[in-house]
Amino acid sequence: MNIYTLDIPECRDFSLVLQTLDKKVIFLEDPVGQQHLFRNKTDLLQSLFILPLYLSRDSSQQTALFALAESYEIPILFIYKRSKKLKDPQTLPKKTIYESMAFPADPVEIKLKLKALQNISMQLYSTKMKEQELVNIGLKVKQNLRVAQNFQQLVLPTSIQKKDIEIQGLFQPSSELSGDLFYWQEVEDGKYGFIIIDVCGKGIQAALISMSIRSLMPGLIKRVKDPTFITKELNKHMGHLFQEYQKENTNAPYFTAFIAFVDTAARIIEYVNNGHPPAMMYSPCNNDLQILSNGSMPIGLVPDMPIEKGSIHYEAGSRFVIYTDGLSESPSNHTIHRFDKIEQEFIDNVHLDTSDLLHELLLSRMKHSEINDDICIIAGTLF
Repeated sequence: MNIYTLDIPECRDFSLVLQTLDKKVIFLEDPVGQQHLFRNKTDLLQSLFILPLYLSRDSSQQTALFALAESYEIPILFIYKRSKKLKDPQTLPKKTIYESMAFPADPVEIKLKLKALQNISMQLYSTKMKEQELVNIGLKVKQNLRVAQNFQQLVLPTSIQKKDIEIQGLFQPSSELSGDLFYWQEVEDGKYGFIIIDVCGKGIQAALISMSIRSLMPGLIKRVKDPTFITKELNKHMGHLFQEYQKENTNAPYFTAFIAFVDTAARIIEYVNNGHPPAMMYSPCNNDLQILSNGSMPIGLVPDMPIEKGSIHYEAGSRFVIYTDGLSESPSNHTIHRFDKIEQEFIDNVHLDTSDLLHELLLSRMKHSEINDDICIIAGTLF
């Protein structure tokens, strides 16, 4: 242990006793100028200051060493002469640990005091290192989460703007990794497939499931071209993915989805709604709103599930919107839904261009209550 003190009478006398105990004492002449001695964390662990309990007001060195101990949290052993009339010390440390003892003192007592201070110092140092390690781990996790969140944004499809269809999406993730995702692509000339999913739960598990599904989407949509068979394929995927997990857990991972194919030449939409909030189709020519809710239960719950495919014919100029439940649910009460509110907002803003329509729907949700869930919205026009 490195013991530091000042070249003043009390400390000199005490250092003589320490030397008889084979303790090396270093006298500091300029504590402020010599503070480089205490910047190394390992050195701090092995350092101790000896100071008079009653600091002299005119001693700048004593004050400086006291401040140095507080700054670097170096333990202090305060010494004082035995007296019948002891006053309370003017100042005691608030950050660092300390002990005090009367002088002259028995060598055994001095050894015990020094050992106690050293043990406490090592424990505190170890605790601080663990706390710092946890802070560093937390920062690294946050950094990795930001990278993962950015990656989730990057895999979203770009908008489509063609003579027969226009489609855009809005992705508003929560603070965690998202289990929401949407995707679309042109499968043939004038035919388009799109899907929006919402994995049950949040965080890494939900994100991993959604990204595993995202990897299947391009090939699956282009190859299968039917929402019923895509539902079956995704259900098989979930069964294979969590086969062992389902043996040990009663709550199997699952997700809701809205899967649709549009034939713009025939102006027909075929879809399956797998436990998802209902999509909406509005025809401005006859002021008609259709709710697209036919389908099945969420994907991943049971191996074989009944599937009802919906099919509708649309008029030129029809607008549509599909969303995940982050837009409709209230975080304070999940039994309260905003379906009717969203329907009315959709009708009220159906004249807006798609980008403004998406942002109006999100803005209304933000005004309703705090957002603690991911939100995905798809909207567009069928010409």
